[in-house]
Amino acid sequence: MRLTELKGVIPPIATPFDEAGELDLASLRKLTNYLIDNGVHGIFCLGSTGECAALTDEERVALVQTVMEEAAGRVPVLAGITETSTRRAIRLGRLVVEAGAQAVVVAPPYYHMNSQQELLGYYRDLAQALPVPVIAYNVPVLVKTPLEPATVETLAREGTILALKDSGGNSSILREYIMRTKDIPGFTVLTGMEFLVDTAMQMGAHGSVPGIGNVAPAEYVQLYNLCLQGQYAEAREVQERLIRLFSICYQGSSRLSGSASALSGFKSALRWLGIIATCRMAPPLGSLTAEEEEKVRRILVELGFLNDAVNGKEE
Repeated sequence: MRLTELKGVIPPIATPFDEAGELDLASLRKLTNYLIDNGVHGIFCLGSTGECAALTDEERVALVQTVMEEAAGRVPVLAGITETSTRRAIRLGRLVVEAGAQAVVVAPPYYHMNSQQELLGYYRDLAQALPVPVIAYNVPVLVKTPLEPATVETLAREGTILALKDSGGNSSILREYIMRTKDIPGFTVLTGMEFLVDTAMQMGAHGSVPGIGNVAPAEYVQLYNLCLQGQYAEAREVQERLIRLFSICYQGSSRLSGSASALSGFKSALRWLGIIATCRMAPPLGSLTAEEEEKVRRILVELGFLNDAVNGKEE
């Protein structure tokens, strides 16, 4: 069945590796079930949190196939196909669709910058070439070229894209995306700004794509539901607890890149929760040390995400 609307909490699933640096599909299966069991509304494979650019095509296909098998129709599965050109994105899109993906998520091409007119042609070509819905992804910090609100509105009104994921970090631009598209039936805007989900939903956003939702899926679902019910004071309390959880992202920041410190922090938390086996990253991104991982554990305990007795430790 073709996906016709996208809303709710859709975490960009992390990609687990074993100690040898190979895909850890057993951990991936556990993580998939952990997310679904905690109420998420979809799973996004091959996003920035999933280290998409570091994976081979074989790994990308195996990852999507594994998540699809484990999801077993319980939630829709999306796959990222951000690439450097139209031909490469279509080729990758066909691979992930064959693996089962029910929609593709696409940021503007990276390496070369593109004009907005070129981006209109890019998304139209992808929508014509692929048999599943296309979701646009605004993430200029990684791909250089932003998706301007007028471009998104044009693509949405003509039916080229089903939804937008905005990770631009600019609340004013997010508001303009929402204002320009709110009258388009079935079109949705989801925020990737995990610190501002409550604010985004007050503006009219339809959900979130939170990387740290890998660690705290139930809390992001709770936040979403509170916002739907208009209980914004209660939602703010949940949002602020999740913001405090973000301190797990900074434990390796004195020696790692921001991406490596954050994503390895997510993985370390998942390891402490018993979901995946290691916090290993795809090289050249580095991983947290044992000492840094211990700091992650203490944060989880302090915020009530981890029962210390489960891990045989005492504070």
